[in-house]
Amino acid sequence: MASLYELSGDYAKFSELMEMEELEPEMQEALEEALDNLGEDIEIKLENYAKIIKNFESDIEGLKTEEARLASKRKAKENAIKNMKERMTLAMQQTGKLDIKTPLFAFKVQKNTPSVVLDVRSVLDVPEKYRIPQEPKIDKKLLKADIEAGEDLDGIAHIERSESLRIR
Repeated sequence: MASLYELSGDYAKFSELMEMEELEPEMQEALEEALDNLGEDIEIKLENYAKIIKNFESDIEGLKTEEARLASKRKAKENAIKNMKERMTLAMQQTGKLDIKTPLFAFKVQKNTPSVVLDVRSVLDVPEKYRIPQEPKIDKKLLKADIEAGEDLDGIAHIERSESLRIR
């Protein structure tokens, strides 16, 4: 059985032949029959593709659910580690034992590298020289709304409507 790509090419060739004026009636009839069969082939191919797509979509949903479940499980373990380390640190600080060695591990409470903590609520409250410049971003939703409202944005933006395949 031909691939969907081959069927599309065959369909185009048949269409060209059908448009020729000098075809004999028998040839015209044979081409029409072949074209009808080709149409059935493409319908079968499309249906089979749709079945595969539906299976993939189902797999994807299952994978997304599993990803969410695993992410939740990972976060729970990360939080458990953080809580245990905090309890261990507190216990060592309270006992004054800031450096402990065991046969398997060594534990030490030490000072971390100093870090900056902001005392302001907004980035705009920080002087310009401390801000990181970023590439400007385009608000496409606002552009679309303005174009639909009749604002003249020729040469800047326009609205296009594309096509996509829907399978029901």
